[in-house]
Amino acid sequence: MKIGFVGAGLMGAHMVRNLAAAGFEVSLYARTQSKAEGLPADLAASVREAADGADVFCSIVTDSPDVHEVVTEALTADAPPRLFIDMSTISPATAQEIAAKAQKEGSGYLDAPVSGGPPGAEAGNLAFMVGGDAADLERARPILDVLGDPAKRTHCGPVGTGLVAKLVNNLLVAGIAAGTAEAFAVGQRAGVGPEKLRDVVMASSGASWQLENLFPRVLAGDHSPGFRARDLRKDLRHAQDLAGQDLPIGDVAASLYEDLPDNADYGAVARKFLELPGSDPSE
Repeated sequence: MKIGFVGAGLMGAHMVRNLAAAGFEVSLYARTQSKAEGLPADLAASVREAADGADVFCSIVTDSPDVHEVVTEALTADAPPRLFIDMSTISPATAQEIAAKAQKEGSGYLDAPVSGGPPGAEAGNLAFMVGGDAADLERARPILDVLGDPAKRTHCGPVGTGLVAKLVNNLLVAGIAAGTAEAFAVGQRAGVGPEKLRDVVMASSGASWQLENLFPRVLAGDHSPGFRARDLRKDLRHAQDLAGQDLPIGDVAASLYEDLPDNADYGAVARKFLELPGSDPSE
């Protein structure tokens, strides 16, 4: 099976490696060509070239305009793909608009945003939240089985619903990470170190994915990007637009990430509350 692929960033590069290792033929277009160097794929000069003759077209890019541009160009190929799987986190309404355009040309479309970050992409055990037709999901199954854990894949409903679920998840991510840091700062000031607090909470009812997977790096002062602050801010704006009303907790949580450096990991929000080793990425 030939796969057209666009996106060779923190997530996409790992996905391409896993697809090639599973025996798929990958035609890759990367807007920043240096990111594609060394990847096991045929490098395409354009989106159109990557899409031409592909059975399935996968994309993981930044935001709604990028996905719209990529899919629109892919549909102009001489032999456009019959199925699109977009793994970006974008506006659900935009996904529905793009899906309608693809379907008008005879192609299926799935919005399939992911959770698990670069470690999950590298290990091939990402969680997928999928919106689209069940028949299209079945066609995509061999690819999604390589990229993610089938036990963590949920068909949420028609096109756009996978993105709704992803935005709900990331709204929680923002609140949990900031809330954990604030709570730990209370303990730190009162004389219990954050490493000890993590041990306690991990064995208690306050445990979370962020505490297990993110906070070991946070507490070591490592804010190298897994999930960039700029990308979380973008997702939170989409979540706020989706809500269509004030979010008493979510809006406050979102505001805490506004001044973080674009390329710092979102876990750097902990520096607003905790005394941590290492340098502050905002300085």
